[in-house]
Amino acid sequence: MKIREQILSRGLKHVLDGQKSNTCYMLDEHGREIPITKAMVVTVCQQLLQQCRNIKN
Repeated sequence: MKIREQILSRGLKHVLDGQKSNTCYMLDEHGREIPITKAMVVTVCQQLLQQCRNIKN
């Protein structure tokens, strides 16, 4: 069950009191939940570091 479905079916308080999980989602242009993976975070960090190096030079 997706986060928004949990909120609608159980209410916000119950979702926040629920079982802990290390899951993060972003919404695409159609409102669908896309899980954010470790690989995605690593790729963005590498791209950001490269941009910082380019600005410095």
